[in-house]
Amino acid sequence: MCAILGYIGNINESRFKKALNLMSHRGKDFQNILKTNFGIFGFNRLEIEESINNQPLFKDNVVVMFNGEIYNYKDLIKRFKLNANDEIEVLFCMWKRFGVDFVKYLDGMFAIAIFDKKLYLFRDIFGKKPLYFTSNAFASEIKALLEFTSKKLNLMAVSEFFMYNSSLAVNTMFEGVYKLPAGCYFDGEIKRYYDFEYFPKEEIDESKIEGLLFKSINKRFHGKVEIGSLLSGGVDSSLIAALVSKNRKLKTFSIGYRGYENYDERKFARIVANHLKTEHYEIEFTKKDFFDEFENVLFFMDEVKGDSSYFAAYFLAKNIPLKVVFSGEGSDELFLGYKRYSEYLGFLNSFLPNKRWLKKYLERYPEDVKEWELFRRFFADEDVFRGINEIFYQRQVNKLIKKSFKVDYKRYIKKWGSFGLTYFDLKVWLLEVLMMKLDKMFMSNTIEARTPFLDKELVEYVFSLKGMPKNKEIIKNIAIKYLPKEIVYRRKKGFIIPFYEWLKEENELKRIVDINRKSKLFNEEYVKEIIKSGHKRYKQHIWHLYVFSRWFEKNFL
Repeated sequence: MCAILGYIGNINESRFKKALNLMSHRGKDFQNILKTNFGIFGFNRLEIEESINNQPLFKDNVVVMFNGEIYNYKDLIKRFKLNANDEIEVLFCMWKRFGVDFVKYLDGMFAIAIFDKKLYLFRDIFGKKPLYFTSNAFASEIKALLEFTSKKLNLMAVSEFFMYNSSLAVNTMFEGVYKLPAGCYFDGEIKRYYDFEYFPKEEIDESKIEGLLFKSINKRFHGKVEIGSLLSGGVDSSLIAALVSKNRKLKTFSIGYRGYENYDERKFARIVANHLKTEHYEIEFTKKDFFDEFENVLFFMDEVKGDSSYFAAYFLAKNIPLKVVFSGEGSDELFLGYKRYSEYLGFLNSFLPNKRWLKKYLERYPEDVKEWELFRRFFADEDVFRGINEIFYQRQVNKLIKKSFKVDYKRYIKKWGSFGLTYFDLKVWLLEVLMMKLDKMFMSNTIEARTPFLDKELVEYVFSLKGMPKNKEIIKNIAIKYLPKEIVYRRKKGFIIPFYEWLKEENELKRIVDINRKSKLFNEEYVKEIIKSGHKRYKQHIWHLYVFSRWFEKNFL
């Protein structure tokens, strides 16, 4: 786990090192800079394994660098009889043998850069490791690239952010800075080497899913360092902790908020920790911590994200004294854990005559709420589901942003029933928001986060099933073998923080209007309407406006 940086062409080495040092938090065990006649390459290492694995590797006039973990690198050495001892040497040997197709043999989370007469970039199929590039440079984080290019706001990405919590690849919030989509490579053009496919042929076999989850966890014991597990007290993180604790003594970590019991899940995490006999740590996140750390979180985010739990995740990571932790992301999307999935599936399975008449009726009496918009789409025979994390819908984006753009959601639409919902959220919610939260917030504190539910073999098996029960029935049937009933069957609660209460208490909402009067990006009357209506209708909208305003102020004012 590390940071990689490269600049093709000539640049002052001290300027390059300054950019590399902006990512020193991603790896403090080793730093190296390689100068060649075609460019300069830099590396910061977080040591997980004892093998050398230092980078950049420069051999036969080829440069190879990567950030991440290749779980099957030892298997590749045996299978192809490679003259290699560690991951970076395996990547070099596989590149020499297979060219761009080498990436199809890799099992892991990675961002890879290879210079062989020209630049090639590769990103893992889930997008667990970030990779950004410009016309002549690449990096693990945007902040390093901004040392080499002018900073200009990407207005298309602003529309994407307010709809989906994030810009959508290839866009970033900065013009001229791009992110490589998951499962893709770049060789001057962006090309896809892998995508999820739906081939329904298998009946549900819970024991096979349990076995694949065990297998996924075991391969992620890769490395010799001590491993911990994040524990919210929900069924997903609790099941991961239970399965991990079967193999080794485990430390678990949870976070909560004194005085805000509706948000605080520590009592449930405590039940799990006691049941599993883990060495458990509880971290308390306060309003003071929230405001004290706000600027730091914005710095490590790079580009603004609309998920308020980034702030709690950062503070949690800051208090974990380990290099590797497991986390439960991916289960809700794979096994239909969100309540709203059931609602969307209801639309998919419904037939209603006179829909166009009802559409006209709705449009005659418009309301600025999500429910109204969903029914409008249904009556108009449009795609009702456009991501579980859709916040502002397109009409609201158009009302809010003076120069708005139509967001292209259709590239994520698959007519696969419930599996189409999973596909969309793997591509948008998980890739752009949750995976980047784990990477950016934990690597800000030099910690690698691993997500066993998001394993290629497991996900491909899920996409081969003929059907998927709702409400994570499969996962609950597995979890009841390892966890108390009160944990397995308790009502789902998201990882959220009491941001609205804190913003109101500190009179912070007025900053949205104040900053907008400088930026002139938004229609002020609509902003005021959103703030005035408050949490009853626009709670997440308010958060998006606030966090974007603070981020814009930091970067452009």
